[in-house]
Amino acid sequence: MPLLVVEDNAVLAGSLTKGLREDGFEVDAVGSGVEALARLARRDVDGVVLDLGLPDMDGLEVLTTARGRGVHVPVLVLTARDAVRSRVMALDQGADDYLVKPFQYEELLARVRALLRRAAAPRWAPLTCNGLVFREDDLSVEIHDARVGLSPREHALLGFFLRRKGEALGRAEILLQVFGYQFEPGTNLVNVHIANLRRKIGLTAVCIETVRGVGYRLRAAEPGDLRAEVEPDPPVGDA
Repeated sequence: MPLLVVEDNAVLAGSLTKGLREDGFEVDAVGSGVEALARLARRDVDGVVLDLGLPDMDGLEVLTTARGRGVHVPVLVLTARDAVRSRVMALDQGADDYLVKPFQYEELLARVRALLRRAAAPRWAPLTCNGLVFREDDLSVEIHDARVGLSPREHALLGFFLRRKGEALGRAEILLQVFGYQFEPGTNLVNVHIANLRRKIGLTAVCIETVRGVGYRLRAAEPGDLRAEVEPDPPVGDA
């Protein structure tokens, strides 16, 4: 069962990772809020151990941002803040449990297991935009109650755009996050998949538009989109 440990103390992060792996979990560890949000965007972890004292942003900001993006997996908060108000704030912002430092590993393990039992099989909330409903576990997407089948790669691509809707996304980031390429393959791989995706989902709910010199952006469709051509794809290497 995959877990994400968000802890900037390298010694503690290493200890937790080692212990949880020995107890049968698959564990990834990151040390900042930005890394945590990027990892959670992949939506493939079943639980999170989250330290509030991160170097780049408060852990509560990570928590509220993740919940706002539809991340509903169980979160166990770790912190040195032992005031009642701090615990209440964390719980109110979406934490499922709270553990004050210093703590015993056995208690953390028991709490993680309890959270995962209560969650049973965590389900990600559907992503929605203007009549389009996207589910992580269904290759079909609903557009104004009509179902449209997608290939696994098209499904991953649409999910990535929906999680980052309104943002201009470059080819390099798309290649890395959706296709797993850490280099430019020198093909029109991105262009082809986006063209196929555009053809399948149409322009009644969302529009994947070309952002010149940057890449692509998904936004809610507007009435004028149906009367005009979407900007053509940029040549390979331009985005």
